[in-house]
Amino acid sequence: MELDDPFDRKNKLRLLRLRNPWGNSEWLGAWSGGSPEIKKYEKVILKYIRSLAPDEQFELDADDGTFLMHYEDWHDSFSTLFLNCDFPEDWTGVRFQSKWTKSNSGGLPNVNQ
Repeated sequence: MELDDPFDRKNKLRLLRLRNPWGNSEWLGAWSGGSPEIKKYEKVILKYIRSLAPDEQFELDADDGTFLMHYEDWHDSFSTLFLNCDFPEDWTGVRFQSKWTKSNSGGLPNVNQ
């Protein structure tokens, strides 16, 4: 998320919302629950949270594995990222293992055709 910084209009707050898939154990550094950064920017962050769809909203101080982290801290602290896409129930998909081939990937558009 990128939020306007009300204390410094020239800068944006670049924060990531992360979730520990086990639902416990959260980041304890800057922007963690109860941190000085969260307290200072609480109104801005709560406004953002309220703008989310109801099923995407979260509580800043809940110990549920969801936490905020500044982009720079994330960049400096992690070397691996696992993503989980929660697709709607009515979507279908196919899982491929091994490598990309012409039969399982569309490739890049070819403008010379």
